[in-house]
Amino acid sequence: MWRRGLLLRPPAVGFPLRIRSSQTLVQYIGSRASSSQAARSNSDPDVSESYPREWIDSIVAQQKGFGHAAISVKDMNLLIFPDYSYLPRHLNRVAELQSRVAAENSKTGKKLIIGEYPDLRELLEYIYDPNLRTNLTYANLKKWITTNGGISDGSMVPWRIIDLFNLLANKRVTGNDAKELTYTFLMMHHISEDQRLMDTFGKLLDRNLVAGFGANTLKEVIWRKVDEVDAPVFEPKLTLQSAANPTANSDVSPLQVSKSGKTPIHPKTAKVDKFEVALGKSLEPPFDPLFKDGSEWYASRKLDGVRCLTFLDFLVPSLSPSPSSDQGSIKLVSVHFVSRTGKEFTSLSKLEEQLRPLSNLPDLRQWLVADPLIVEERPEGVVKRLILDGEVCVMRPKTSDELATSQARDDGSVAESMWIANDPFVEDFSSTVSQMRRSETIEHLSYFVFDVLSYAELNAKASFRAHEGLGKSFGRRIEDIRYLGKWLNGQLDSEGVKEKMIKDLKQIKVSDVKDVEAMVDRAAREGWEGIILRKDTGYKGKRSSDIRKFKKWLDAEYKVTSLDTSSMRLSVNGVFGEHNALANVWIEHDGHPVSVGSGFTAEQRIRYAQYPEQIVGKYITVEYFGESDSMEREKKASTVGKKSLRFPRVKMVWEEGKRGM
Repeated sequence: MWRRGLLLRPPAVGFPLRIRSSQTLVQYIGSRASSSQAARSNSDPDVSESYPREWIDSIVAQQKGFGHAAISVKDMNLLIFPDYSYLPRHLNRVAELQSRVAAENSKTGKKLIIGEYPDLRELLEYIYDPNLRTNLTYANLKKWITTNGGISDGSMVPWRIIDLFNLLANKRVTGNDAKELTYTFLMMHHISEDQRLMDTFGKLLDRNLVAGFGANTLKEVIWRKVDEVDAPVFEPKLTLQSAANPTANSDVSPLQVSKSGKTPIHPKTAKVDKFEVALGKSLEPPFDPLFKDGSEWYASRKLDGVRCLTFLDFLVPSLSPSPSSDQGSIKLVSVHFVSRTGKEFTSLSKLEEQLRPLSNLPDLRQWLVADPLIVEERPEGVVKRLILDGEVCVMRPKTSDELATSQARDDGSVAESMWIANDPFVEDFSSTVSQMRRSETIEHLSYFVFDVLSYAELNAKASFRAHEGLGKSFGRRIEDIRYLGKWLNGQLDSEGVKEKMIKDLKQIKVSDVKDVEAMVDRAAREGWEGIILRKDTGYKGKRSSDIRKFKKWLDAEYKVTSLDTSSMRLSVNGVFGEHNALANVWIEHDGHPVSVGSGFTAEQRIRYAQYPEQIVGKYITVEYFGESDSMEREKKASTVGKKSLRFPRVKMVWEEGKRGM
């Protein structure tokens, strides 16, 4: 993974330990290290003595060409922090120049304007070099980002835009690898989130600012001095501190840390007005198109709660030079709960308390290090973000009717495995919304987690290509959720916590249309709000067809015309047995017979089979997911093309006759 900065050994120790800029810098530091080592005494000097001022000043000067904003000494190492804000400011200058020059008609006027941007001279002369070819167009890059959008491992990502173009021009990287490297560069410098900056970068990549000038015009420009203009410059910060006795007020981070120690909800890597999450599209039968391309899907209940993303911000200590040494403990420094639009929830402090043990999750460091994006830089390390996506539900006990309708079955179907037998609670949507709007802490809730993500994945609008720790398919992310939930609840058990709020939302793999229809039928039978289908692919932080939601409840009253019975295995008083029972009733919809078999309790099925007059000729309220054309699925509805009901279920039987209220 590419790191947040350069970690260099002092001159007395020898060759640099970790470099992520250019070979030129490596050679430079290496030569300085060799000369300094020869002059050093055998005794261990203090930190300032081990870093000769001339040597440090030279490094600071070098970094102005590589985008590094801060240098510090820690554990006998020189740490150079990258300046992530420089390139956006640099591209804003390019956009400003382009706009002004394009509006000027005379060549003399254009040259005068260009001369006011001496800080851009090197870049302009570079891109207008007639011999330069970047071998990548902006149009192809945008298309690739939309369809793929992966990031590289960072091993070749330069800091300067010219160094990036050199890699492309010299074909050090080609094809999709070149696009991947370029996209990583843009994400690293927070360019990918700003369309204006992206378009400016695209003009540079295409070597055409569309401003009516070229290489010949640049040759005639009289450039002003850099110190005469208000241009962005690198401002490296140098802090010399003893590893044994670090200063309390050490200022080495280019990002200011708040006095409270809390991280921002939306740092530079995620602007509020562009905050998006994965959202689904509605699904209507027939379900065959889901499987046309061989896709695999996971189905779950559509919960009747409030969508809630949890931002867990962990301070990851700087890695030690020695792999065998203690790398320091990861600390949870902030927890933010936000809606799908980025609005903060402030009533979930009880949930926050139960999430705090996650700083000790065994695989946490591996997950965080894999993420290239950071929330904040601090003297002692970087803050990385892990994201849980789920639904907050305030639960209530089921009514006796709801308990009776939720029958335990043991038919072994895929749909049955989604259902939790004898679950005595159900979501209370109105209470959930009401309590989530308040600032008072919600004492009793359930948080059903259905995704776990890196910060980079949340910010990317397209799926990452497969990387170590990134771009996981939904099936693999389910494994992470189960691992996290099992470990966390084990920790809470050891602490004596009885009411655990983190819940596992069952995700069931479906492989064909029959499985999906069984899920929808189960949803109708149990009175769920619907079902959600998620494709087994990488995360996309936008509305896409990778998530499909099936929900379309309607209801109406119908007169029962007849019924069918069959032998059914039902649970009566907790004991399964074979019973002669009502299988379905028949009603008429739009003049055509329709079968309704879901929604009856076991007691009703047995009683109506024995006493059919208690329901035949009576009215029932039927809930359904919309209309469909009958395809001769029932003998009594054999006319092709007639209107039928999709997944109907009985909501109420009016045994007294017609509905009275």
